[in-house]
Amino acid sequence: MEKKKIGSPKLLFKNLDLTPIQPILWTDLHNDGPGRPVEYNPEWDLKALMLRQLEQIPYVKDLVKRLRRNSYLRRACGYGRRAPCEAHFSQMKKRIGAEGFRTIEAWLRREALRLRRSQPLAASGLIQAAGLDGTDLPAWSNRDPHDTRRGLGARALLFT
Repeated sequence: MEKKKIGSPKLLFKNLDLTPIQPILWTDLHNDGPGRPVEYNPEWDLKALMLRQLEQIPYVKDLVKRLRRNSYLRRACGYGRRAPCEAHFSQMKKRIGAEGFRTIEAWLRREALRLRRSQPLAASGLIQAAGLDGTDLPAWSNRDPHDTRRGLGARALLFT
């Protein structure tokens, strides 16, 4: 019998229904017809990226290593015996894009707000997992992108 601890990723993912964001996850993937079939369900990939946030794994490379070595985490995400490589996650990020990830993040936050009374631990896990990956979102800057002058920063203070 498998022991489930409170707050485990498997328990969180079991109660999570991703059907509202299916169109975003399946963007540019074919379901039928000729061509290579989809090897990994995009829901599993999203769960793996959420797991990365929950477990505070700094790099996708480390996530892939952990998935390959730990069968519990692999099964929690939905993968069977094999885990995807780093390139698979990179292709997924490129395919979904920054706008798709913003939509997914907003949906996860709304879902967490909906669950906050009935399942507070699941809601807190969703909020933590909602910050999927900062590399997918462009950085904000108040600097004019067309300004080619370099700022002097702290160096100017030293020599004045």
